Amino acid sequence: MKIKFISLLTVLTLNSCNNNNLSNKKETDKEEWTKVITETKTVNNITYFFSSDVNIQRRNAAIEECQNSIEENLKLIEEAEFNNKMDIEFLRSKKEMLKYGGMAAQGLAYPDRDVFFTLLKDTGSPIKHEMMHMITMYKWGTPPASLIWMNEGLATYSGGTCSEYSLEEIYKYFIQSNKLISMDNLSDDFYANPDMIAYTQSAFICKFLIDNYGISKFKALWKSGYEKLNQVYGFDSQTLEQKMKEYINQKYPTNINFDWEIFNKGC
Repeated sequence: MKIKFISLLTVLTLNSCNNNNLSNKKETDKEEWTKVITETKTVNNITYFFSSDVNIQRRNAAIEECQNSIEENLKLIEEAEFNNKMDIEFLRSKKEMLKYGGMAAQGLAYPDRDVFFTLLKDTGSPIKHEMMHMITMYKWGTPPASLIWMNEGLATYSGGTCSEYSLEEIYKYFIQSNKLISMDNLSDDFYANPDMIAYTQSAFICKFLIDNYGISKFKALWKSGYEKLNQVYGFDSQTLEQKMKEYINQKYPTNINFDWEIFNKGC
């Protein structure tokens, strides 16, 4: 009788477990879950990450844009090759950018993590801008805090401003509207300044330095710090500011038409 009692208890226990499993399965079936699939492709030194709902043609166009950005950026800074391995993750919204990158931006570069995040955009793409960050910081290192304006300025010069105005026209407008930020203020705390002014003004400064004095001095300053400006270039920041004003005012001797409201909206 004792054996039969144990057997009966075992059967009752198994039935109870089966009933619980069926109950749990029914509860799980009622829950709504969304499947998110990320697909990857590695080309040379870069692995690209896309959501599965991005069609193959659009993925290939984005990869081609990245490859072209590498070539054009290397040409601008007169570097020969770029072989660092990294991941590029294409995100669908600034909300995703905040989640994965830590900021609700259009693009974020993290050379120390070998990754950059970017929105997938048909116009105003941040890819070339972020690629320049990755390349220069891999090759030249991260510049001192006093030269964030060089880091952001060079990337903006490379990637463009999604504006109808040239960098020279933008700088002329800043002069005529008294919106220019002093180089000392750009160097002290770049991100404390208005974005559209700080980024585009810095882009023009970088372009002016490269066009007139070459990439070697630009690279030397990048590695040295803002306080070495006179040592590297042979003049101080006030002299540089005057040189740029003279150049722009000679090119545009009268005030230009400029739609500040549209420009200030950014990309």
